[in-house]
Amino acid sequence: MKEIINLIEKFEQFNSWVNALEKVDEDLFFTPINEGKWTPAEIISHITYWDHYILEELMPQMRKDAKLESVVFDAINQPASEYASSGVSKTQLIQEQIEARNHLVEALKEKSELEFFDTFALNGEEIDRYSGYPHSLFNVLQKEVFLFKRVKGVAQR
Repeated sequence: MKEIINLIEKFEQFNSWVNALEKVDEDLFFTPINEGKWTPAEIISHITYWDHYILEELMPQMRKDAKLESVVFDAINQPASEYASSGVSKTQLIQEQIEARNHLVEALKEKSELEFFDTFALNGEEIDRYSGYPHSLFNVLQKEVFLFKRVKGVAQR
């Protein structure tokens, strides 16, 4: 159970980092982090869209022995990028991310330990080829934490 608590805490702690982005200059927030890369605004929008997808689409399907299919990533990434470039403000993007993350965290807190470790097949595979572990909510969330660390590192450059 401690592993689950630690994982949920990492999801909660991400809000502190997102909140700190309020201090970033507005122009910099909407400027690509490198040539050909996304802006911090697009990255935050991307995470928000994925939080919604995990909560609303993926988690309800993650049941023992379920057969899931991956979403086409661009079906989420493209609208997220477009939204971030639509004229939405930095403050609104940050608030939306914090709200989405809070909803996800609350839903995670309601899950039982068994629900975190129920295994399912994803695209016909029972073992995640990247981690070597069975597909489960816990494993999906572990990968998200890894991605958060990468995003934080890139955005801090």
